[in-house]
Amino acid sequence: MVLLTSSAVSVAVSSGVVCIFTFLLFLSGYALQQQTVKSLQEAMRRPPEPKPVPTLPPQFRKPVNDTVAVPGEPAHREPKTGLTVAQAIESLERLDGSVQVPVVLQDDRPPPKMQGPSEAAEIDTEQIPEKILQRLAYMFTLLEPSDLCSTLLFVKEQRRSSRLSTEASIILLYPVTWESQISALHMSTLRFMRELGELHNLVYHPVQVNGARDMRAQLLGELQWHRWEYDQALYLRSPGIILDSNALDNALAFPASRKTWAPVDPSTGDDPELLLWTPDGLQSPRRKMRRLVAVVDAYEDKEHHEDAAYVLIDRDDLHDAEHGVMTSRSLIQQLEKGRKRVCAGSGILEV
Repeated sequence: MVLLTSSAVSVAVSSGVVCIFTFLLFLSGYALQQQTVKSLQEAMRRPPEPKPVPTLPPQFRKPVNDTVAVPGEPAHREPKTGLTVAQAIESLERLDGSVQVPVVLQDDRPPPKMQGPSEAAEIDTEQIPEKILQRLAYMFTLLEPSDLCSTLLFVKEQRRSSRLSTEASIILLYPVTWESQISALHMSTLRFMRELGELHNLVYHPVQVNGARDMRAQLLGELQWHRWEYDQALYLRSPGIILDSNALDNALAFPASRKTWAPVDPSTGDDPELLLWTPDGLQSPRRKMRRLVAVVDAYEDKEHHEDAAYVLIDRDDLHDAEHGVMTSRSLIQQLEKGRKRVCAGSGILEV
């Protein structure tokens, strides 16, 4: 009979505990390994999930407008489906209310006739594509504080006689240096601009300018390179007087056409009378659109501007309205009286 000492018993118990825990650890690892292998085998035997096939709504399963020329057929054919562009836009709006309506540019639809104020007023404004061009604006650059008065005269006449379904915004670009000058003229102008903005819902756009460069060129550069949130905008030089608001509205609301507008080029000059802003860039008038705006001085005959919808007047002629031919003198006096009326009490023309 062998007697065990306390130390031997302690060693035996410790060894037994270690063996038991080692065996349990082996069992847990083996079970985890078998579960992983089983999962991998099931994943390998599982058939791959079918890839989603993109589908279109029924109204878009056919092209809206087939413009591909087929040999033996005319290049311009009627659409193969009865779905029009307007219906497609309405369908997109029903699918997602946040869809941005694309701007149709450079189409070949016949432009409105601009033979004169009387004929321009006869154009049916219901023909204006409201579904495409709704965000419209008139743009002006203010080189001098007095330009604000002729612009305000335009705003009042345009707001009074416009037949557009959506009111066009009026955007005024002016040098930001006006806000840092402390002269009485500029302080009066800024105070008056603040009152006008609330009254007529005007949009002011101050422009950072370099005094060493041409102010007009810098303002027109902002007009060209700034990302305006509009479908189309019409730029008019100041000072001037509006003769036919409907003719200008029609020119603004109809999408730009190659027959009536062309991209600006060096021949446009550095002081254009009329420009059309589009998301694709500035456009200069062509053909009949060139007659939309006329430049008048104190000695110009009537026949040069009788068909115009907007007449530009040289600043020097505003102070010399008693000379020249009768018709031009009448327009100059009309603009001068209108400027004094709309800017009365502002201190702009008195300084």
